Amino acid sequence: MNFRHPPSGLDRDLVFKFFWKFSVFECALKGQGFLKPRKDERAEADWERFGQVIKREFNKVSISGFKGAVDELCRLAPKCQVVRDGHLGWKSVDRGTEESDEGYTLRLLKVSRNNLFHGGKYPDGDISEVARDRKILYAGLKILDGCYELHAGVKSQINAAA
Repeated sequence: MNFRHPPSGLDRDLVFKFFWKFSVFECALKGQGFLKPRKDERAEADWERFGQVIKREFNKVSISGFKGAVDELCRLAPKCQVVRDGHLGWKSVDRGTEESDEGYTLRLLKVSRNNLFHGGKYPDGDISEVARDRKILYAGLKILDGCYELHAGVKSQINAAA
């Protein structure tokens, strides 16, 4: 891992686009009242509630490649970083028995963001699965585009900020 320079295989434009689109979308969620209650009063977007609101709506998305992106993210199934016996490890993100396609997909999207932006991608050095990571980020971008189509309030919030 190099603190001064990102890995040479890293697609910086793709990472930036994912970061930007995810952060704008999350800001719009909060602006539309998708807020997770916290004891410490910090604002946090409630992706789970958003997933419940758009439940059974993925089939309405008209963006080319959207379904393929959902399938790809679920197939690649990013893992979440955990601590076991004081050591970092990885755990599968299992789908809940009652969890909708939308809810599970959004949870995987959030895990992808967390891994990338909270340091979970390179505990042992440079990113070793660059091609897989690219596929996850491309799928994530397409999924965010589709979710933008599904909620008029979120779409309006994003458009108003532009």
